[in-house]
Amino acid sequence: MRKYTGPTVAGGEATIECPDWCVTDHAYWDDQADDCFHKSAVLEVVPPRDRVVTARLVHPPLAANLSLHSTAKEPAAACVWLAVGESVADGVELNVAGVDKLLAEVDRFRAGLVEQRELLAAIDAERRRA
Repeated sequence: MRKYTGPTVAGGEATIECPDWCVTDHAYWDDQADDCFHKSAVLEVVPPRDRVVTARLVHPPLAANLSLHSTAKEPAAACVWLAVGESVADGVELNVAGVDKLLAEVDRFRAGLVEQRELLAAIDAERRRA
C-alpha cells in the first residue's frame, strides 16, 4: 500500500494509506490527507467511430470509477461514480444496490444490442445477395 503524508483540514499533517486500487497522486493534487478521495482507474465504454462521418469525435458516453473518502468510515463514503456524459457534473454516485441495478440494465442493453446485430447481419447478407 502506498502512503501519503499531507496537510490536514485543521492545518496539521497526517499520513493515510491508499488502497491497492487507488491511482490518485495525492501529492500532485496537494490533497488534504483527512479530506480527499481515493479513486480507481476509470473504466470507459468507447464506441467505434461513426461509419459515415469518420472524422466525428466520439467521446465515451459512459465511464465509471470507484471513489472512497480518505477518512470517513460510513458506507456513503464509498461509491462508484458513473459519468454519463462529457461533463464531470453529468454523473451519479452509486452504492452496491445501484451498481447491481446498472449491471442489470447493461445486461438488458447487451441482449437487445445482440438482437439488433443479428437483424443487421441478416439484412446485410440479404442485400449482398441481391
